Amino acid sequence: MIKSLSPKLLDRYLFKQMLDYFLLGVVVFTLIAFFSDTLLKFIREVQKYGASPGTLLTMIGLQLPHSISLIMPASVFLAVLMTFNQLNNQFEIIALRMNGISLWRLSIPAIVLGFMVSLTTYFMSDYLVPWCNVRTEVLKENMMRSGTLPPGGNSFMFRSFDDNHNLARLIYISRYHRRDLGDSTILDMTKPGEMQILQSRSGHWDPVEGWDLRNVNMYRVSQDLNRSTAGHFAQLTLSGLLDDSEAAKQEEERQQRQAEGLEVRSDQQTFAQLYPIIQRREALHMKVAVNSYLRMWDKLTYPLSCLVIILSAIPLAIVPPRKNDRSGFIFSLGVLFLFYQLDSVCNALGHFSIGIDRPTWLMLLSWLPILILLLLGIFLINRKSKVL
Repeated sequence: MIKSLSPKLLDRYLFKQMLDYFLLGVVVFTLIAFFSDTLLKFIREVQKYGASPGTLLTMIGLQLPHSISLIMPASVFLAVLMTFNQLNNQFEIIALRMNGISLWRLSIPAIVLGFMVSLTTYFMSDYLVPWCNVRTEVLKENMMRSGTLPPGGNSFMFRSFDDNHNLARLIYISRYHRRDLGDSTILDMTKPGEMQILQSRSGHWDPVEGWDLRNVNMYRVSQDLNRSTAGHFAQLTLSGLLDDSEAAKQEEERQQRQAEGLEVRSDQQTFAQLYPIIQRREALHMKVAVNSYLRMWDKLTYPLSCLVIILSAIPLAIVPPRKNDRSGFIFSLGVLFLFYQLDSVCNALGHFSIGIDRPTWLMLLSWLPILILLLLGIFLINRKSKVL
């Protein structure tokens, strides 16, 4: 019986029970979260690069750390909930309380597990996931340079985004055979205040030489209507979606930003790399996207949620073990749902301004769900301690 265990043996017993449930939760939630729409969408996205089966499996494996890091809070929350709910239903909590063990003392193994999971999640989301994203991007670029269009020949769409996660270029090919193109439309929005549209009846794609388009209509639409132009070309060769000089200029600017430490790639950089870059951009009055701020703080707040969220699971799992009484379990799932909803709402509010300095406002929104969960957990544990 647990009531006969020493405090150290009790800690090991509870920790082992929670660890078993946690590992089971990681496996189950990963299977649910990854091998569903996420996997199908990723496969459809990668197919446009003409990936081989081996490369496709490698890229799928590189996405696993991201999926696992996302389900860590839910896994540790349910592990603590199931363990304490089981103790409660077997009247072990009452026996421990009668032996003078407080609810905060019982929470120590859960807090230790939450701390360990928080560190693991931080390492995965801040170091492993960016490394995997960089490797995935390298594989995509290699396939675009040396591969072929995906088999089938029905239609093909390729999108690329700028540093602020805004759509920069879009390619749509209605039909093709290997590298021979049919009707094609290319939109280029990399120039500020201007959009370039190219429509061709046929062409040929070469991963090295670029786009050889034939019978091309080209339009340049500018905010200044006097600068908008239109033209027709029997043949037009592009190394990218821009002419060679413009493409070289943009690549030179990108390399300069990278050398000066001003390039923001939140999905490929750690918090320690992102924070000084954003500080320098702010000092130079350069634009920083809202998503860049939110993703930077998420690298700290999301791992920390693995620790604070379990404080609510412990008291809600302890209810009078009456028959068919599932209120505590239901309320606990409500807290878990509340966490994810708070995170989504705060991210949405980040796109609005209320007169506060934007970096400060976004930092407050990022930390707000953690603060709410922490206060809620402390309140529930203290309240439950008074009634047991």
